[in-house]
Amino acid sequence: MFSCFRCLISASFTAVIPFLIFVSCKSEKDRQPPALFSLMDARETNIHFNNEIIETENINPLQYEYSYSGGGVAIGDVNGDGLDDIFFTGNRVENKLYLNKGGLRFEDITSKAGVQGRDSWKTGATMADVNGDGLLDIYICYSGDFPEKLRLNELFINKGNDRVGNPVFIEEAKQY
Repeated sequence: MFSCFRCLISASFTAVIPFLIFVSCKSEKDRQPPALFSLMDARETNIHFNNEIIETENINPLQYEYSYSGGGVAIGDVNGDGLDDIFFTGNRVENKLYLNKGGLRFEDITSKAGVQGRDSWKTGATMADVNGDGLLDIYICYSGDFPEKLRLNELFINKGNDRVGNPVFIEEAKQY
């Protein structure tokens, strides 16, 4: 009787242990909390921005230590529709202003808004109501080993929306 009981216990452990191991072994994905963010394709969002940096004899980490520090991003509602719009600066590429159309879909209104910026080393951006008119303005910082006129910061003052609802900006850093 004792040997049968021992066989029964042994057989139970033999069956139970693999089952417990199988049940308790979850994949890494199963143990992670759900993601707060997910990657969306540019074809869905219509955001096509690439801060491409092409190294040259004068633009490289040895000559300019901040060459891979990036440009800047500013987010705010520039047209007053209650949706946050996105403004990108690129070190050597044109700025991009994307108007939020809802549902994480955006429209590139850079040219319409007049905020392309000049071809120089942009290092950051912010949005603030500089002149107190209730509209967000865009301030852009420049840097680098360039002539002073290329390092002057820009201040794009929001003049309000055009007849189709796109904000229009005028560069007025010198005036301010």
